[in-house]
Amino acid sequence: MPNDTTASLREMAANRGLKLVASRRRKPGGDYGRYGLHDADGAAVFGVGKAGLTASAAEIEDYLRGATSNAWSKSAGSAKALPKAKAKPAPKPKPKPRFKPQVANLLNKLPAAKRAEAFTEILERPGIRIERIVSRGQATPADTPMLQNWDEWVVVLEGAAGLRIEDSAEVVLAPGDHLLIAKGQRHWVTWTAKDRATVWLAVHLG
Repeated sequence: MPNDTTASLREMAANRGLKLVASRRRKPGGDYGRYGLHDADGAAVFGVGKAGLTASAAEIEDYLRGATSNAWSKSAGSAKALPKAKAKPAPKPKPKPRFKPQVANLLNKLPAAKRAEAFTEILERPGIRIERIVSRGQATPADTPMLQNWDEWVVVLEGAAGLRIEDSAEVVLAPGDHLLIAKGQRHWVTWTAKDRATVWLAVHLG
């Protein structure tokens, strides 16, 4: 009857497609306690010499485990390596700004404008002038209408006001309302809010 070691080695050999050959001698001497391996055709593979079997149980086990490692290495070596992903180029650094924009707000730091309207020039270029006007309760006297030799576009940014252009009825302006006053048209600001500032943006054209 085979012992546990022989049975274990025989199973390992079978899993590798080999056949374990164990010594049949019962007494010490010759190939007593030795093992060998044959392939499926009966040819000697390992542990078989002219005088008989030569490998110990440990050597057979080491060989079989080494055969497994070699088989795995060959299998792994035959597999095609996956192509390496190309590294993405580093993003180009953003160019440093050449200048810093000067940001202003038309509604910040408003003048009190309690005694008279306050005029602040925002921009002037050939053919155009932009100004901010702040009113608080002021109105144009009925006998002194405003009259100018250029077109004027106005928008109310904050507050409320009444405006009348010659030969027209009064219009009420709220934030966001705007209109064009043509060159040579007499016009009047009939009233502006007294409880808060009314902020105009006026664009003079021509």
